[in-house]
Amino acid sequence: MPTGHLLTSDPLRNFKFKVAFSRGGANGTSGVETPVNAGFMSISGLSVNTDVIPYREGGYSTSPHKLPGQTDFQPVTFSKGLVVGEDGGFMMRWMRTVMAVSSGGDSGLGSAPATQGYDFRVDVEIMVLSHPVMEGDGDVRARFKLYNAWPTTVSFSDLDAGSNQIIVNQMTLVHEGFGFSLAPNSPTGNAAEFSSSG
Repeated sequence: MPTGHLLTSDPLRNFKFKVAFSRGGANGTSGVETPVNAGFMSISGLSVNTDVIPYREGGYSTSPHKLPGQTDFQPVTFSKGLVVGEDGGFMMRWMRTVMAVSSGGDSGLGSAPATQGYDFRVDVEIMVLSHPVMEGDGDVRARFKLYNAWPTTVSFSDLDAGSNQIIVNQMTLVHEGFGFSLAPNSPTGNAAEFSSSG
């Protein structure tokens, strides 16, 4: 079988990735029962933004100074097709847990577990895989890790008898920052993993 050679100058493809959810919390446990891995068709919103504080001095009228203000991370949206038999319901279970915690136990969306001591936040790791590969999944060439993430929105695409589309399930997560790492400049090798504390 011929062997492939990956050029180190090739940019990474944006269509080959996988997502892993890990239990958050200081004690390593969480009340959220999430799958270890989940497949998604798209992920958007991986960005960070720092506000600008303009400062102007008398006698210096050319342009105002720019000072860094508060830094915030944008919500990240995960989209996947709705498939019978998969554990796609974890999005709604996670959302129910968040609602139950905020409302004191009644989610309004059916039964929810007892919420005392529950941590609804989890860490989410997004792994970008090498492509093309001759066998297996390939190496992890880049990693993103969202810290203390939880859902603010779970939605389903419209139902329309006149269309020819799939049902898409979306989940938007807020988080408290993300890490990013790239693989070394070699044809093979994985991006550095993140510790549980970041």
